Formats: sequence, C-alpha cells, structure tokens
Amino acid sequence: MELSQYGELFLSESREHVSAINHLLLTLENDPGSREAVEGVFRAVHTIKGMSATMGYRAVADLSHELENLLERVRRGKLAAGPELIDLLFAGADALERAIEVAVAEGDEEPEIEPLLVRLRTAGADDPVFDTYAPLVALDAEPGAEGEEAAAGAEALRVRVAVSRDSPLPGVRAFMALQAARALGEVSGVEPAENALQGEGFAGTLRFVLRTAAPAAEVQRRLDAVGELEAVEVAGYAAPAALPAADEALALAPGQAPAVARARNIRVDLRRLDALMNQVGELVIVRDRLRRLAPQAAPELAETVDQASRLVGELQDEIMAARMAPVWQVFDRFPRLVRDAARALGKKVDFVIEGKEIELDRSMLDEIGDPIVHLLRNSLDHGIESPAERRALGKPETGTLRLVAARERSRIVVRVEDDGRGIHRHHVLARAVATRAVTRDEAEAMSDDEVFRVLTRPGFSTAQTVTDVSGRGVGLDVVATRVRALGGMLEIATEPGRWTAFTLQLPLTLAIVRALLVRQSGGTYALPLTHVGETVHLLPGEVGTVKGKPVAFLREEVIPLVPLHAVLRLEGEPANGNGRKRHAVILEVGEQRVGLEVDALVGQQEIVVKHFDATADTLKVFSGATILSDGRPALILDAGSLLAAAA
Repeated sequence: MELSQYGELFLSESREHVSAINHLLLTLENDPGSREAVEGVFRAVHTIKGMSATMGYRAVADLSHELENLLERVRRGKLAAGPELIDLLFAGADALERAIEVAVAEGDEEPEIEPLLVRLRTAGADDPVFDTYAPLVALDAEPGAEGEEAAAGAEALRVRVAVSRDSPLPGVRAFMALQAARALGEVSGVEPAENALQGEGFAGTLRFVLRTAAPAAEVQRRLDAVGELEAVEVAGYAAPAALPAADEALALAPGQAPAVARARNIRVDLRRLDALMNQVGELVIVRDRLRRLAPQAAPELAETVDQASRLVGELQDEIMAARMAPVWQVFDRFPRLVRDAARALGKKVDFVIEGKEIELDRSMLDEIGDPIVHLLRNSLDHGIESPAERRALGKPETGTLRLVAARERSRIVVRVEDDGRGIHRHHVLARAVATRAVTRDEAEAMSDDEVFRVLTRPGFSTAQTVTDVSGRGVGLDVVATRVRALGGMLEIATEPGRWTAFTLQLPLTLAIVRALLVRQSGGTYALPLTHVGETVHLLPGEVGTVKGKPVAFLREEVIPLVPLHAVLRLEGEPANGNGRKRHAVILEVGEQRVGLEVDALVGQQEIVVKHFDATADTLKVFSGATILSDGRPALILDAGSLLAAAA
C-alpha cells in the first residue's frame, strides 16, 4: 500500500485537528485552569504526531512531539498556562499548520522549525521530570530495521487492533498500525491479508504476531499513537505457528468471513461533486428543451419526457444535498483571527457565533470566507472602541462582535455586527469630500443609503492611519464586489455611537437557481426568484412621479419604479407606456422594495448560472449568464444593482 496517495486524507484530518487545537487554546486562554482544554489539545497533537510519523513527515512529527512534551508538563501541573505559554502554543499551532501544508505538497521547501523547537524544549526547562522521552521512530528507514537489530532474544506478542468505527478509511489506519509494529520488530500471521485492507469488506479488525524485544507496554504506546483506534490488545504468544482455533476473539473458523461493517459516510473529492453538478446543470438545460418540444410530438413521448424530468429533478436535489455543508467549517477559523486582531489593536472583544449549523452549498462556502474576514477586521478596527474610550462612553471595556448565519426563504443571510462607535454620516462625507470621491453639493443631497454606498467605492477608506488589520486604502468595495459576483448583496445598517451591522444576502448555491424570465426590447433576461416579491400589471392611474422620479402606487404603498430599458441604456422606445398596461417585477432586498418595469413577463424556469469575467465597460447590473431552453443565452440581472439604480 503506497502511503503517498493518502496525503490528501492526512491533510484533511490534520486541518480538523489544528482547528480543534486553536479553539481549545482560546478556551485555555480564557480559563487557564481548564483541564478539558489541555487534554483536548494534547490528544489532537498526539494524533497528528502518530499520523505524521507513519506517513514519514518528519518535520510535522518533530514539531508535534515537542508540543506534546510541553503539553504533558502542563497536564502534570509543572507549568502554568500563562500568557507567554499560550502565545508559544499558538505559535506552535501556526507552525504545525504550515508544516503540514508543506509536507503534503511534497515540494523542495523545508519549513524552518528549529528555532521554535528550541523554544518548545526550553520552556519550563527547570522541570526535571521531563528529561527523557521515547525518540520518534525513523519511519523513512527500511520497515523492521529497528526490530531486526533486536531480533535476538525477542519474544512473540499477539496483537489485535480494532479501528474506530468513525474512521473514514479504516484500511489506511490498519496499515499505519502495521507499519508502526514493523518499526519495532518482525510481523507475521497478518489477518486479514494485507492486500485485503483496501477492500470494502475490511471489517476494521486486524490481528498479527509481533516478534520484538520491546516490552508490551511500549508496543501498546506505539500503536496507540497511530490514532483513531478503538482498541489495541497486546498479549504474550507461545505458539508461533498458528493462532489457536478455539480462541474466538482472535481467530476465525475455517471458511468464516469477517463481518462487514458498512460505513455510512465516505469522503468524496470536491472536484467530483463539481463535475456532477455541471453535468446535472446540462441535464436541466436538455430537460427544459425536451419539455418545450414534447407537446409537439406524440403523447407517449410527452409522458416519457415528464418521467425523465422528474428523475432529473430528483437527481438534482440529491446532488445539491450532497454538496451542502454547515457554515461552521468556515466559521471555525474566525475565533483565532478575532483573538489575534484584537490583541494587535489592544482591544477586548467577546466574539459570539450563532447559526453554525446552517448549511450552504460547498462552492458558496468556499467563497464567503474572505468577505467575512474583511468585515470582521473592519468591525474590530473601525467599529469597536479601545477599552479606555469605551469606559469614557459608559460602555463595558469588552466589546461584543457577533457573527450570525440564518436562512430566510431561499437564501442565506450572514450578518457581522458590533456594539462599537457606529458609522457617523458626517465623518464619511467629510472624508469623501476630502478625497474628492464626491463633491460638497452631492454630499449634502445624499440619503443614508447613498452614504453607505460611498463606503463600498474602490479605494475609499475612513482610516486615518495604516494598521496591520485594515486601513490600507482597500475599503468595503472588496466585500461588495465579491458578494455581488456570488449573486448576493451587501447591506449596511448603523446607529451612531451604538452599533453597526453588515449583512450579506446570499443564494443557497452558485450552480442552479429558479429565475423569472422577462423580456425587454427584444432580449430576454433572468431575475433570480430569491429577490422577486411579486409580479404586477400596472394601469395608467397606478403610475406617477414623486420628486421627479417614477413611482408605482400599489395597495397604498409608494414604490420606486425603474424602467429596465433605461437601466440597460437601450435605444428605441419601450413597449410599455402610451396608455397601455405596464408590466413590473417587485424586487425585495431586505426592507427595500423597487418595481422593475419590463416589456413582458415570460415565466419561471430553473437556470444554470454561468459566471463570466465582464469587461471594464460592461454594466454593473449583471451577475452572470445562462442558456435558455431554446438554446439562446440570457444575462442574469443583479437585484442589488437594480435597487441602487432606483435610489
């Protein structure tokens, strides 16, 4: 069995352990006496040590070994978990993460860890208890080399290893245990056969005989270090020829097959899920074309098309469900980020995460991390005040930063809010005028929403000085642009001196969405139903003007009306008007509503979203493109940009 092919699995598992280490260290920092946090960090480091040693990743194994030694001192009460030690452990976690990435990449780069190893070894060096630790086995040497030197006088041990039922690849764990045993001596009588470990029928239990000079306790310790083992049994063995047939715990009757434990979960390469999603997208396009053509053919064909359509729909739902992942997979890295940023700024922050169980398409999950990071940094730097400033304002010294995920209808809402200084309108406008982002006359006429949109202009920042956290001339435009590219939008709300909230409105998936098709000046455009409240037909008496801008009077509500013809800067006259009934789509984004006036309403259709890199002169109202059931392309309109056009 070639270990290199399991590099990605090692990377995935190690990342989970590193994430757990960071979270537990944060707990330990807040509660230095937490025994559970110390034990949890120790177990995670110990598991990484065992896996990396078996894989032959020496730098990772050495680093985790020294971290384990240091943590053992903390476990025994020889070292206190003070600020300096916590910082050292965080540095070790960061170095461990980098070493793991480098090791799996298998490049020429070698992580520089020796200075950190020295710091780990010398931390609390006055403790005499930890002068000896078993050295790591050189697993890149020939298997069994260490054991062959001690073959003379070695005794035989009977070993049984049971892999944890939660292990994603039990065969790999069993093989890793075999390699660890071979490093101690000569292995024989492997049951089941080694080549059977890769098969689906492997039940998770491995038995073998080990001839070694090492004591049973050492064998037990080395095998336990492999990780994800439910049980390791080591006992003396007097009959090297065969296992006793009567020993049901360690031998199978002739012809008896091991029981198969079927795993309920497997790991799938995301590229395969992406490929499946693309294929289903093409199937949806073909299905819609068949639906369009079927009524013109024989009734039997139409019935078959209906059945195929249902199957395609079910397949689409299953693949969509398989691609969903909880947002905690992204959110879990933010507590450490907030902790480090707050320390760099000299601020005290209580970070709260809500809605970690909310699920989002994996492709969307991978994209939202950077925008959220920017919003968190922005709140820490610009929002939450320093402890002294908060005391002067009568606020608690510790500010509250909240990250919330929630599901609303067919979209996901992610909100970053703080109880800091808020956004002061006059500060933003003064900076905008000073940097010539707007003129003084424009500033005086701006509404609050328009002021907030100034914050999202490229290069605009209210920071007076550059810090390591934010204020480098790259403002919220990074967030707004990225979210818009995902088919969502950014909303800003604030109360000066009290709080600020940034809200991301996001679709559930980037791949397939249900949309309303509209026609304007001979072209067809798609509007995702996420932001469509209703469609209406407006009579001449239901359309008017307020302050020179067109509005619709709908059920005693005055709604701004935006002609799509004007937004797209199309030539010629629109079909609406001249006393005729007008067609409009009421778009809803948060608390805002706007009517989009179009020539005609075509109907609803599931569309496959195709993102594109727009040229510099392309209008900012498009978020992608799609292929319609008749084979023609159509552009997808961005609701947030249309709303901005109505302001």
